[in-house]
Formats: sequence, structure tokens, C-alpha cells
Amino acid sequence: MMLVGCIHNYEPDIKFITADPNPVQPGGVVTLTCSASDDDESSMLKNESLSYSWSAAYGQISSDNEDNNATWTAPDMMGEYSISCTVNDQFDGTDIFTIDITVQ
Repeated sequence: MMLVGCIHNYEPDIKFITADPNPVQPGGVVTLTCSASDDDESSMLKNESLSYSWSAAYGQISSDNEDNNATWTAPDMMGEYSISCTVNDQFDGTDIFTIDITVQ
């Protein structure tokens, strides 16, 4: 006898991103942390891992895709800048969250 079933993959869920400091001075460095969870932690998929990808159109971002932390070096011009974090699980579940940082 063979049993066939479906396993449901829950999408990762980004709760929030912290940015320290915010606001920041031009050329300053901001430490970013993405807080995410995956409801699969209580199911058969509980050992799946999350990967983190950071992006910013301006300034320079540095991160390790296995880690939920990144650093962002602000551009030299004052303004509002958006930074995004995309979280993926190993079953193609995805969530994205964007935070605005003020350079002043």
C-alpha cells in the first residue's frame, strides 16, 4: 500500500526590519536586522532554512545570505532611501519587506 499526501508550504513572514541608526548622516553606516519566521516550524517542513537577500538602489549594502543582518553605507546626499529584504525558504516561499531610512 502506498499513501500519497500533500505537504503545504507556508510562506516566510517578515515581521519587521530594524535600522540603527535611523536617521543617519551622509556616508554613515546603518546596521539592519530582518525579523522573519516561517509557520512550517511546527509541521513536517520544520527544518527548512530561510535565506535573506538585501537590496538598495542607493548607497552600498553588505550582507551574508545566510544571515538576517546587513550593513548599509548611506550615500553622500541627504534624502529618504528604501532598503528591501527578501526572505526565501527552500520550497520557493517568499516574502519581501521595505524600510525607509532618512539621510540627514
